[in-house]
Amino acid sequence: MRLKFAGLMGALLLLNFCGLAQDDKMTLIRGRFASQRVPEEVSLNMVRNGETVLHSKVKVAKDGAFGFYLQPEYSGFYTVGDRGDAARLYLTPGRSVQLTLTDGSYTVNASDKENTLLANWAKTIWELKKCNQLRGNYTYKEIFPILPALEQAKNETLAAGKSGNAEFDQLFAKLVPAEFEYELYHFLYMPRTINPKSEDYPEIYRKISSLPRFTDDSALNFEFGMSYVGVYLLFQRIAHKDELQGSDAMAENCLKNIPDATVRGWYMAKNVLTRAKAYDDAYTAKLDKYRKYLVTEDQRKFVSDFVLTINKTATGEPSLPFDGTTPDRKKMSLADFKGKVVLVDVWATWCGPCRAQTPFFKKMADEMNGTDVAFISYSIDDLKDTEKWKKMIVDEKMDWVQLIGEAAFKSQLCVNYKITAIPRFMVFDKKGNIVSIDAPRPSTPELKPLLEKYLK
Repeated sequence: MRLKFAGLMGALLLLNFCGLAQDDKMTLIRGRFASQRVPEEVSLNMVRNGETVLHSKVKVAKDGAFGFYLQPEYSGFYTVGDRGDAARLYLTPGRSVQLTLTDGSYTVNASDKENTLLANWAKTIWELKKCNQLRGNYTYKEIFPILPALEQAKNETLAAGKSGNAEFDQLFAKLVPAEFEYELYHFLYMPRTINPKSEDYPEIYRKISSLPRFTDDSALNFEFGMSYVGVYLLFQRIAHKDELQGSDAMAENCLKNIPDATVRGWYMAKNVLTRAKAYDDAYTAKLDKYRKYLVTEDQRKFVSDFVLTINKTATGEPSLPFDGTTPDRKKMSLADFKGKVVLVDVWATWCGPCRAQTPFFKKMADEMNGTDVAFISYSIDDLKDTEKWKKMIVDEKMDWVQLIGEAAFKSQLCVNYKITAIPRFMVFDKKGNIVSIDAPRPSTPELKPLLEKYLK
């Protein structure tokens, strides 16, 4: 059962929720924002397999008050709020929580031992966590010197972290070191004005990275759990100069460094076996090689659901339709080019890597002039930038087919082919079937032979 408070929010809070008959299965959260910025709404999130999943959202009253009334789906950690400023709560059936959120911290009712421990830990870890927010303009020169004091505070938190609730105390004892280490690794990979070299890393990095990690699945109880796995593996590759290369490097790195089968399976599911743009030979080979590491039904379903979204874009499958508008406002579609091999360049004027490919694209178009290859550049610029797009076409002498989509990344082409990043190059054969929706770039030697293969 879930109740979402909206229009009656203020009145219910004013009445202190007296009208709600709470039973031993229902949990009540009474919250208030005591910060300068009061959002219009706030979310309650569950933790599922090491990531947050939205439970519900409610409106926030003008005075910052809000509330949730729910039957928890499990006893454990939930979060209130979004991203780095979220408050972590321990919820169980029948528990009431009074929550006050400020900038970067929160407080709960003093009698709530479990959530008081979480709130106090949040204040401690915030000294490191704030450095990993996009607004945190800190470098290693400010942060590395304070790490010994933060480690000491972490150890003191663990020593004092007993609520009397055995289930919570076990979770808390796993949470504190995991979050501390996650933020340490996270710090290394956030954009900075200056970045440390490996020889600048303090001793704590060597210590934590050399100890066995992920020997059980406890990380999946934390909303940062899968991100923790990701940055840990990234550290293992970079700091330890891992020689793994190629498309299987992420998978092999995981197999080498993640001993727990369930954690390993979720990393494979979310970062290896659902990172493909087409159901092609390369993907099916990877699927055949690594699917055995999916050890739960949820993991297998997660991957199979993904496969359903891409198996219509394999080599030889009929193309999914799209059209665009020329600079002189004529509509053209992929179907207009049947009988030709088609190379589509998906780009935008603001995309530096896209523009870096333009000279190579132009050179290939010149070299293959007179053949049955149609060269198309498909812009996903906003329509308000149409004149800028037209000017660049003229300035760069882009004298092949030029189209612009109707809604940037929401254009039909991007939606149908799940394009969320550019540049992207796609090839279609003379019958309009898919050759590749993630073709080599013109700057590489592989693209021209691919086009020539389908000219025969």
